[in-house]
Amino acid sequence: MVKDTSSPPVSAFRPLSPENAENPYPFYRAMREQAPVYRVPELGFFIVSHYDDIMHVLHNEEIFSSNSPAGPGVGATPPTSELRAIMERGYPPVNTLLTNDPPAHTRFRALVNKAFTPRRVATLEPSVRAIANQLIDAFIDAGRVELVSQFAVGLPLTVIAGALGVPHSDMASFKRWSDDSVAPLGGMIGYERQLECARSIVEFQHYFAARLEERRSAPRDDLLTDLLNARLDGSEPLSMPEMLSILQQLLVAGNETTTNLIASAMMLLLDHPDQLAAVSADHSLMPNLIEEALRMESPVQGLFRVAKIDTEVGGVAIPAGSRLVVMYASGNRDEAEFAGADRFDIRRANARDHLAFGHGVHFCLGAALARVEGRIAFETLVTRLRNLRLDSDRAHLRHTPSFILRGLIALPLRFEAG
Repeated sequence: MVKDTSSPPVSAFRPLSPENAENPYPFYRAMREQAPVYRVPELGFFIVSHYDDIMHVLHNEEIFSSNSPAGPGVGATPPTSELRAIMERGYPPVNTLLTNDPPAHTRFRALVNKAFTPRRVATLEPSVRAIANQLIDAFIDAGRVELVSQFAVGLPLTVIAGALGVPHSDMASFKRWSDDSVAPLGGMIGYERQLECARSIVEFQHYFAARLEERRSAPRDDLLTDLLNARLDGSEPLSMPEMLSILQQLLVAGNETTTNLIASAMMLLLDHPDQLAAVSADHSLMPNLIEEALRMESPVQGLFRVAKIDTEVGGVAIPAGSRLVVMYASGNRDEAEFAGADRFDIRRANARDHLAFGHGVHFCLGAALARVEGRIAFETLVTRLRNLRLDSDRAHLRHTPSFILRGLIALPLRFEAG
């Protein structure tokens, strides 16, 4: 078999380097061309880069387990006595949603599904729109905004905080807990940062354990009360560690990824002013804009699986016990599935076939909410902010260093009020 050498050798890339985190797409292309199922020598895990191969892994959970750590598990210091002592002050980790398999996963999923159905999410649209307008009111007179901190963070975080029934005054803590929950997943933080994240997670656990106990004696119409009351036929109530695990995942998934979607989609539109003009003139294009932005700049670049048995993917032997990354962001740029895959096109007919929400039993629980938040965000932004443009040199923009998540750290803009 003659390999395509139009890209640098795949072995030349360092997946966990800051340079690769800033722009991973040449690495993804090199894998697709040269080694679609690539075993990273220094890290030991396989990366699955073709769309069809990713789909094979995602739809065969009986072979490829999610019951493993969500992050690379490399570059991090093994648990020390200091780190263990911090974690022992909190509640023990349990596998519930993201890092679990059927049938246990099915139980947890069924207990929280009803909160995120498209019908339930549709009832949130007026409040999402009100939050978007309130955030814009705070900066519109200035003619400039740092979109990430002043809008993209606040919109989904306020929505999920409202769903959880927790006070707006604690929003700064929610954001910190969310950031500290995902930072270790990227495989690119040092020991002191690991300790800081561990302390933060314990703080999160004690805060929400106290709120859950409050709901036992004073129920409310919120997700915390729903979790306390959740039952399936023949199953026990959720334990405190299980509820905290679910809440941690809802907090992260409910804001971190949507924040990154909003910032990335805006950057894509600024890079393509003709398409910005098109969606501004025709809001019916908004839903497909969100799908295409998710395809082009997947907020979750990929997630891990473990082979339960000796198997193969794309003709490559995968020994039992091997870890694999299903690299959604690479599959989303696979030319075999998306013609002109590196081209941003808000009218792309099959944009919704992207993998950014995963697939199969672990399809993103909050997909409907993310789509509504993204659509309303841009309907509101392009209506109220005209002549949007960067207030910075494009070359100075940076992404959060992470192997797993992708999002702009900041996006400064200028505009005229609409």
